[in-house]
Amino acid sequence: MKRSPQGERWRRLDNTAKIFPVIASKSLSSVFRISATLKEEIDPGTLQTALEEILPQFEGFSVRLGRGFFWYYFEHNKRMPVIERETTYPCKYIDPRSSHQFLFRVSYFDRRINLEVFHAVTDGLGAVNFLKALVYRYLDLKKGWKSVHTFDQKISSDISMNVEDSYIRNYKKTEKRKYSSKKAFHLSGDSLPLDEENILHGYVGLKELKEAGKRYNASVTRFLTAALIWSIYTEHLERKACEAPIGISIPINLRTFFGSKTMANFFAVTLIEYFSDGKEHTFSEILKTVSSQMDLKITKEKMEEVISYNVSNEKKWYLRIVPLFVKWFAINFVFRKNDRAYTMTLSNIGSIDVLEEYKEDVERFHMLIGVSKRQPVKCAVCSYDNELVVTFSTVFQDTRLQDHFFAFLQSEGVPVEAESNGVPGTRDNKGMYPQIRYDKEKMKKLANVFYGLMVIMAFVLGIINYATYSGSTWSVIAIGLMAYAVITVRYSLMHHSNLGAKILLQTAAAEALWVAIDHSSGYSGWSVNYGIPSTILFADLSVVFLILVNRMNWQSYFMYQIAITVFSFVPLIFWAAGLITRPPLTIVAVTLTVILLIVTILLGDWSVKNELKRRFHI
Repeated sequence: MKRSPQGERWRRLDNTAKIFPVIASKSLSSVFRISATLKEEIDPGTLQTALEEILPQFEGFSVRLGRGFFWYYFEHNKRMPVIERETTYPCKYIDPRSSHQFLFRVSYFDRRINLEVFHAVTDGLGAVNFLKALVYRYLDLKKGWKSVHTFDQKISSDISMNVEDSYIRNYKKTEKRKYSSKKAFHLSGDSLPLDEENILHGYVGLKELKEAGKRYNASVTRFLTAALIWSIYTEHLERKACEAPIGISIPINLRTFFGSKTMANFFAVTLIEYFSDGKEHTFSEILKTVSSQMDLKITKEKMEEVISYNVSNEKKWYLRIVPLFVKWFAINFVFRKNDRAYTMTLSNIGSIDVLEEYKEDVERFHMLIGVSKRQPVKCAVCSYDNELVVTFSTVFQDTRLQDHFFAFLQSEGVPVEAESNGVPGTRDNKGMYPQIRYDKEKMKKLANVFYGLMVIMAFVLGIINYATYSGSTWSVIAIGLMAYAVITVRYSLMHHSNLGAKILLQTAAAEALWVAIDHSSGYSGWSVNYGIPSTILFADLSVVFLILVNRMNWQSYFMYQIAITVFSFVPLIFWAAGLITRPPLTIVAVTLTVILLIVTILLGDWSVKNELKRRFHI
């Protein structure tokens, strides 16, 4: 890393990494997971120690994201990440402001160690090397081994410390190959409620899969790609004609073409397309189309064209001087335009191997990819020993695509054993994931209690307005907006949405609206005396309701509760300034808000302390 004038170490993001901080959001996390399942239950204390010992060896992971005037950049992160017990669905957005500002997280559940990485940091191969080093050190500590291998021999130091931008290093001017932006066929289905995610693993016999591929004269990746297109063609298109092609995005590891050992990103995406013309087609025909496209597209010459296209845009002087906020809009526009060309992603990182002395302790590996609004289903593949694991992640309730895919493999003589995370049903659930599903009946009961409290609050506000009437029916407006907020929560509750953020925004907007309406009607002070405190009380009850509903992931609302507590002190400032003339409701709002926050902290488990450390770096 270079050093800034202040002595901080920093480096530029690689060519591909520059895209991810711009496009990433809660609906497009750009996060993937590599996990290792061991033979014994994970000891969190030992895992934390192992992480602390290996992290200094991986310069590419010891970073936080900085925002420059022209581009984002990485700077050295002196803090230490904290491991967590897995309590959420996989591959959720990693907020750069949380997790001690690290862009990865390590969690555990039962016998599994999970490494989730924001794609700006590295790609699949870099994550695998980091996870293997973590597993090696964990097992060393757990068994008290003094291995004959040094760390550098286990994971070569020239790999772990290598963060060069191999795109720039291998760039040369060639005929530029642009990405396709033609709209592909997109999958549709009924979405799961809230932030639920459907994970389905298929444990496939690798030997039998290779034999099936040989019968068609195809590699594993080609065979699986054709099987995926065949499943989409059969289940979603129902073999009918479609003007839009089935487009499969396949990440290609460029290290094998250019001899790079970088731990930064070094991959390219190729698009495999298949058009359904309404005629009856066979799997063999689809596989032939897939193979011919791969023969044409996955060559060193074609990859050089991709690198040339990507890097040449970065090198243009008139683009380099454009401020980041302008690039943000432009990159988002181009990315979403190009993303239309993909039906879904199939990523195969290939075989993962471990040192001989650790094989008896490692059962298997998994890879998962975070889904997005445009690609609600994604597929990831990895293999270990004699087993290949195909993992589908989706926000759809049905699994007809996955079921058809695995049924086809079985029809070809390939054994498949399925495992799910228990969403949406308990089929194939083997207890290896935390159960985060929501009790719908309990949610309804809590909702009814919430609505009842809102009715009581509306009644109380009406009484207060009547008893203190001075020509303004402010309670009618307050009750109307409360009703609107209740409807918003009721509608959003069964959808993928950030309710905490909505409540916080509604609270701030409502408070500003009260003051504006009060001023426009001659200003009698009801907005600060009653409107703002009433809004804070509503926000308190709303966030508490969300925490009760989503107890497994209550931390996602904890920060909003803190923010509302901060907001509750605004009326006290107004009172001190003489703007509030009738303070009882203000005192009630502040007192109740503080009490609710204290109760949440006291009743919370050890994760409260971790959350406060993560959020405030204390």
